[in-house]
Amino acid sequence: MEALLADTRELFRLRAKDILRGDGMTIKELIEFTDEIKPNAFSDAVKTTWINDIEGKVQTDIFLMAVEDIIRYKYEDTLTEAMVCFPDDKTMVFSAAPDFLTGGKIKISGLSTYAGNNSQDTREILDVDGVTLTFAEGSFPDTGDTPEGCTIDYDGTDIELLVNPPHDKLYRSYLTAMIDYANGEYDKYANTMQMFNMEYNEFKRWFMVNYRPAYTHRRRYRDEQL
Repeated sequence: MEALLADTRELFRLRAKDILRGDGMTIKELIEFTDEIKPNAFSDAVKTTWINDIEGKVQTDIFLMAVEDIIRYKYEDTLTEAMVCFPDDKTMVFSAAPDFLTGGKIKISGLSTYAGNNSQDTREILDVDGVTLTFAEGSFPDTGDTPEGCTIDYDGTDIELLVNPPHDKLYRSYLTAMIDYANGEYDKYANTMQMFNMEYNEFKRWFMVNYRPAYTHRRRYRDEQL
């Protein structure tokens, strides 16, 4: 049983790492929708923290992922004096693993040895493996193995959330509820949380029936989701 559980956790760790493309709601879309129906004074960073709270619950409670494998989003970030090199035209290697995710986008500035890789246009991250980031072929005209310092602006707003339609409505309810709570509107919070709990449990039941993670339907899940 322990081996089955470990196998399940590895499967859903890969699910989270790959992040389905083309069907899911992005962080930016969720925040923009919430701001339109529930105007508020909270920053995008605060709302991303709330998104991480519910996404963490989905990963541990439903996907059965280990705590150390949970992904956490950043709306945006800036790394100064990041040491990087470019072994080929699609690979960027850091001296220390950045807190970036597949689907995020970066801008690079401050390079001299690899000056041709500076750009104010964003490059999308296709894969993250520790210190190594992979991009589209031809992304970096200047290559080499010698690390150099630079500044990297990271944009995580277009990363897709893990729960796809029609169940992604649970994100909207949760974010709205957190705004109500933070504003001290506790009656509204109670009502919205009741809606969220209904939507969350609906997704949980659907997922358990279709994928039964405790029994590790590995091949079926991979074929349908990846």
